[in-house]
Amino acid sequence: MKTLSSVEVQNRFGSIANIVKSGEPVVVTQYGTPTMMILPYSLADQALRDYNARKLVQFMDAMPPTSKEAPNLTIEQINALVHELRP
Repeated sequence: MKTLSSVEVQNRFGSIANIVKSGEPVVVTQYGTPTMMILPYSLADQALRDYNARKLVQFMDAMPPTSKEAPNLTIEQINALVHELRP
C-alpha cells in the first residue's frame, strides 16, 4: 500500500489512478496525517456493503423487542395501515 501526500496525488492523479486500478490501495495524507484512502472499485464496493450491513445489524439490535401480544399482520394489512396513516 502506497502512502502519498494530497499534493502528490493532485499532481500525479493519472499515474495514481493506474496504481489503484491495478489493485493497490493508496493512503492520502494531509500535513503528514492520513486522511483518506483511494481503493479499487471492487474492494470499496464490498467494504461499503459490509459497513452498511454492520450498521443495519446495530440498528436492528437497538430496536425494542416485540411484544408477545402484538398481532401477526399480513403484508396486505400492513400496507392498509400505512395507507390509512398517510396524509
